[in-house]
Amino acid sequence: MIPGAALAEWLSNRDAQQRSYDRLDAAARRWSVHPLITRLDREVADLRPRTAEGLIAAARRFMDKADEVEAMMRELIGSSRADPFFRPPFHPMVNEVQNSLLLYHHPELSISLGVTGVDMLAAKKTGRKGGASINFNGYATLLRFLKAGGATMSLWECPEIGDSFSAADAGPCRLTSCRRIEDGEEVVIDGRRESFVIEHAETDILLFQAVARAGAAPVSVEYDSDSLEFIGASSTDEASSRLQMMVSLLRALGREDAFPWLQEALDAPQFYTRWHIMREMLAMDADAARPSLERMAAADPHPDIRAAARQTLEMFFDAAPQPGQGDASCPA
Repeated sequence: MIPGAALAEWLSNRDAQQRSYDRLDAAARRWSVHPLITRLDREVADLRPRTAEGLIAAARRFMDKADEVEAMMRELIGSSRADPFFRPPFHPMVNEVQNSLLLYHHPELSISLGVTGVDMLAAKKTGRKGGASINFNGYATLLRFLKAGGATMSLWECPEIGDSFSAADAGPCRLTSCRRIEDGEEVVIDGRRESFVIEHAETDILLFQAVARAGAAPVSVEYDSDSLEFIGASSTDEASSRLQMMVSLLRALGREDAFPWLQEALDAPQFYTRWHIMREMLAMDADAARPSLERMAAADPHPDIRAAARQTLEMFFDAAPQPGQGDASCPA
């Protein structure tokens, strides 16, 4: 039977659809109460303080039970063979070189099982147009290579990404080593100052990957793979990204009644979020935003933000900086 005909039959048969959904729900329930998951939930909840090191240790104990994960995978494969429309109860994670299933998710810890395809690696390298980048994601990451595929990994280092990160102090990054990875090997990457690149593989790579978000850097940072110089940075905080989106939406909708709320939001802990809010306030009502901009120029904790606010005052309000006020350097 050709796939199109099979799909058409399934879509026309509500009972068949319900059976597929029931299999999915049953698999999801079994995994949610699996000892691996309930044990990890307790460990994460009991961590005091909840550090990246503690979360990585908990993830390592989860990975040590690979036989239990394998048993679950075999069960899911069996269900998929019995029903081509069965979907495993795990969120798929896909990028240019890897297909993964998210086995566990907590706001501060996620664990996935994935395959890095040798053909995907080759296609990325041969099909590349323009420059590539080396990304320092700001998180602690544990990689366990169940099947290393004869992979060669390069390891990189950059100046540590701290709370007072500034583009002026960001780079360059540098290569620290390049070596072959063996089956069963484990690598821990501190994304605040370390990164890795899979340079080559002989066959597909099967690996566990755990990402611990406690103690993360405020931003992830990218470097050009040729010049090794800083390219740019982006937020590591999901809540902050949502806040910036909502602020931009309020400005686009012309919601000037939200101005008092925006002023309160200027206390956001992330320096880049504070500046994003200020930019949107200026776009909404520059005169009303000026007092907040002046306070930012004088007292924001981050030097780049003070400098950006001072420069904005000079350019758009013809306000010369007072001697000794703020910083003299230009923003990143």
